[in-house]
Amino acid sequence: DFDGVICDSIDECLLVSYNAFNEKSTIDNIDFSDIQEGIANNFKHYRYLVGPAKDFYFLWKSIFVHRETLIDIANIYLELKKSDINQELPFVERFYTLREQLKKKYFNHWASLNPFYEEIKNLLIKIKDKQNLFILTAKDTDSVVDLLNENNIDIRHSHIYGREINLDKRHLINKMIKNHGISKKDIVFIDDNISNLIEVKKIGISGFLATWGYNSDYDKNEADKNDIIPIKLSDLQSIL
Repeated sequence: DFDGVICDSIDECLLVSYNAFNEKSTIDNIDFSDIQEGIANNFKHYRYLVGPAKDFYFLWKSIFVHRETLIDIANIYLELKKSDINQELPFVERFYTLREQLKKKYFNHWASLNPFYEEIKNLLIKIKDKQNLFILTAKDTDSVVDLLNENNIDIRHSHIYGREINLDKRHLINKMIKNHGISKKDIVFIDDNISNLIEVKKIGISGFLATWGYNSDYDKNEADKNDIIPIKLSDLQSIL
């Protein structure tokens, strides 16, 4: 995975999703000056709930509409995902439009909002033969390539499977297998989203939960129930 495993994109997601939820056509304050600190903190605290970009709509709605019950934000978020089906679609379009605008107009600032975890960056630079490394992500491939280039990491473009292909990690893995002739038993998938790991396990893929990413104690308990091993950054070198 990319966001929450290789890249800590929480600031980019905060800035873009906040403006998309508030129906802005441009991001006027790229320094977060119009986002109250308490609201930003709540967003970051509950970031682990979110999978693809559409989920940010439900998170922001939970935060803004139900401020008086903020302590129960996770349950409110889950209820909204069930009840407000398809209401997020205009938000998703704005989200990607605003992110592309931010990237084109303020590329260096955009890149700074997507820092790589230092240990991951150093490890990827150190690995000379990357023919067995693939990235499966809900980010678009072009953005992943741009950020890899910014960090002087060379991974083949054909080894990056982004959101323009599909958001379902099972679909991306099956496409990767078909394109590259890889056996399922030879795949180890690292993700910070326990739901993704549970789903890919159903198609025979072994995975590890990246605990440095966006997850919670609940996710770690779910990993334990499903025989998925949680790992720390210090474990990565022995796995890769």
